Amino acid sequence: MHICHIVFRFDIGGLENGIVNILNCLPSAGYQHSILCLSDYNPEFFGRIQADGVTIHTLNKAPGKDIGYLKRLYDLLRELRPDIVHTRNLNTLECQAIAWLAGVPVRIHGEHGWDSEAARTRRKPALIRKLFSPFISRYVALSAETERYLTERVGISPKRIERICNGVDISRFQPRRPATQAPLAEETWVIGSIGRLAKVKNHQLLIRAFAQLLDKAGSRSDRLRLTIVGDGPCRQQLVAQVKSLNIEARVSLPGASENIPDVMSSLSLYVQPSFAEGISNTILESMASGLAVISTDVGGARELVEPGFNGEITANDNVEELTEALWQYIEDPQRLRVQGTNSRFRAEQNFSLATMAERYHRLYQGQSAAAIRNRRHDHNFGRT
Repeated sequence: MHICHIVFRFDIGGLENGIVNILNCLPSAGYQHSILCLSDYNPEFFGRIQADGVTIHTLNKAPGKDIGYLKRLYDLLRELRPDIVHTRNLNTLECQAIAWLAGVPVRIHGEHGWDSEAARTRRKPALIRKLFSPFISRYVALSAETERYLTERVGISPKRIERICNGVDISRFQPRRPATQAPLAEETWVIGSIGRLAKVKNHQLLIRAFAQLLDKAGSRSDRLRLTIVGDGPCRQQLVAQVKSLNIEARVSLPGASENIPDVMSSLSLYVQPSFAEGISNTILESMASGLAVISTDVGGARELVEPGFNGEITANDNVEELTEALWQYIEDPQRLRVQGTNSRFRAEQNFSLATMAERYHRLYQGQSAAAIRNRRHDHNFGRT
């Protein structure tokens, strides 16, 4: 079965990392994969794919309204003749029409979440999704929120939607300490967040809450550190914020890292302060690493974090609530150990890569079989 995965750019990111995991975990003997990039790709990131025979193609779409790439896409699909096209998010949606014109029998579209609340609530994106819906065989929603969006805002029948959450490599991400060891036995306690330094990730909120936590902790503040791992357009703004709060000695912004498991193993608590998320890969990775998680109440956070069991949920962009949630762990460090153990259990039971891959395998096989049945029916109908 030949599947073409269409993305805007294949580079470091949660959506793209999900594709890598799918390709690496599906049965290699049963699949051939091609990645089609509307713009370009990162060769080093492409190197993370371990599956055999995966090809990657670029359509070199120019910025703005470049429709010439659609002809190149059509020609490429006619050449590759895939069984399935799988697009992701709004910026690849128009490729569904081209796949239909090119005669691709199965056309799947995934919705992974939004970069802002405005992107979720604006009317125009919902209308565009409705316009292209007749070309789509099946939808994949990564969270209950995106499933509700498709049914309630776009008007897609629930029967056409499959909800498949991301998975995490539970063998690669491991708890660093035995379950019986208290998490605050170390001299230093590290609060951490990992992600692109962009406005939507709202690391400014975490820095403000950490500054308030230091004031509240008094003498215990000597043991507290904050590290925000990643790079992006907001880096200088965050550096300036840390300096203005006079907490440079307690806050680290080391840049991007190629070894996230090691970063996770250095943390005592994980915080996701985003304005918007889908199903966060870094929350899943922190759970597999045996960490309690604090997340803002966005996207699929509540599908991953059960308040009081493996972490806490705070209101979006509310510094007082986030500070209080952090303080509760300072007051009762035992909660970190218990909730961290629960996080690992939850990741193992519900969010393993094997579980995710099996769901995609059933989706691809089922849709392909349905397409074959439809072709046979149409052929028989034509003969009669």
